[in-house]
Amino acid sequence: PIKSLTEMRSIEDQVIGNNAQNAAVSWTGGKDCNLALLRAWRAAHLKVTCLVVFCPNEARFRAHPLEFMEAQAKELDLPLHRIVFSKNGTDYKQMYVDAIES
Repeated sequence: PIKSLTEMRSIEDQVIGNNAQNAAVSWTGGKDCNLALLRAWRAAHLKVTCLVVFCPNEARFRAHPLEFMEAQAKELDLPLHRIVFSKNGTDYKQMYVDAIES
């Protein structure tokens, strides 16, 4: 079994089919997004092009430290895009959609 992100990248080339669509993986640095990345990595209809982290514009952030996520992305040779949003709103889904579209 694959034990680390670096090992995944060095042992397993991404499976990319002829009509693969670009995909971004939502990233927090934890086990759930690692599994999502592995599944997308192995899906021939997807081409993982980047990782995306949604973070509030305030300093307090409940995910893994951004520096940790940046190190993971660097090891995977994937860009990490930060989508900053305000915590003042109440419709988080709409804030995510607005941030992605901007």
